[in-house]
Amino acid sequence: MFVTRLFVDRHFGHASPTPNPFHATPYVASPNSRVTANGIPVVVVGGATACGDFAVGGSAFVTAQGIPVHRMFDATSGHGSFPPNVSAGGSSTVIAWK
Repeated sequence: MFVTRLFVDRHFGHASPTPNPFHATPYVASPNSRVTANGIPVVVVGGATACGDFAVGGSAFVTAQGIPVHRMFDATSGHGSFPPNVSAGGSSTVIAWK
């Protein structure tokens, strides 16, 4: 699966069961800052999107500075009245299976 990167990749987006609007935001923070994919820092478990979702799913075998990398289709936490989500993208040339 494609490794998710800061600032260029987003989660699929979600709507709240309340009147809050749908949104899909980029990843803006990650505990890892040294490991990159295509010259862009990768997102690891614990990273966050601009709306406040945290990366909670990651590779069981590939880590960055000892933390599992977050990949396309890995889970996010959700926030407030917005349900959990998944990463919508990542590097097409940096792949972490399993």
